[in-house]
Amino acid sequence: MAIIETLFFTVVDRGKANAVLHKAQECGAKGGTILLGEGTVQSKLLRKMGVTELHKEILVISASEELSNKLHDTLCEAFSFSKRNKGIAFTVPFKRWHKQTSGQEANTSNNSSYDDKITHYCIITVVDKGRGKECIKSAKAAGARGGTLIHARGAGIPTDFYFPLVIEPQKDVVMIITTKDKVSAIREKIFSDLDLGKAGHGILFTLPITRTSGLVENKSGECKEGTS
Repeated sequence: MAIIETLFFTVVDRGKANAVLHKAQECGAKGGTILLGEGTVQSKLLRKMGVTELHKEILVISASEELSNKLHDTLCEAFSFSKRNKGIAFTVPFKRWHKQTSGQEANTSNNSSYDDKITHYCIITVVDKGRGKECIKSAKAAGARGGTLIHARGAGIPTDFYFPLVIEPQKDVVMIITTKDKVSAIREKIFSDLDLGKAGHGILFTLPITRTSGLVENKSGECKEGTS
């Protein structure tokens, strides 16, 4: 059975995820899931031309920690993630558990070494369709460089519907990668500006990241030096 210790994410321009997946499979990945999204534009020239969004694909691969590190090294080199606007990659770890003789589960990871590996966080916000851009705006006001917007559907039944017609609510899922020192300020800004404390206004959660490739703050270095 394959060991799943991490989720490996890549965000690339629309149409490139299949090529990235094929290269990942050459490294040993069994498969992956591709999501469609929109990225924010960092170029001032493009914004002046009226281009404010870029079509993106998010590739998610379950992997062992060893395979995840291999994917960072291989994909970063093959697809030039160290260059601006070529793509990014990041790893979200899973905590490992084992069954004790009593039948209870115990965490086998070393908390101190685990915390030392965390360099960035991924902030995930789920809000009603149309509020995703508002979320990214709030995040940028708190220090985020941008975000990726994914369109999705809610699974819950809305309170106002006409039986037997049930309409699934449209949702925006916003994914923001930020450094460890900025995560609290960005999270609190989004929570406050979007009134997430009120029922039905959305949810927000954060995921730890142990390694990144291709982020803006890493672009000046070599590919391997530009990972965290």
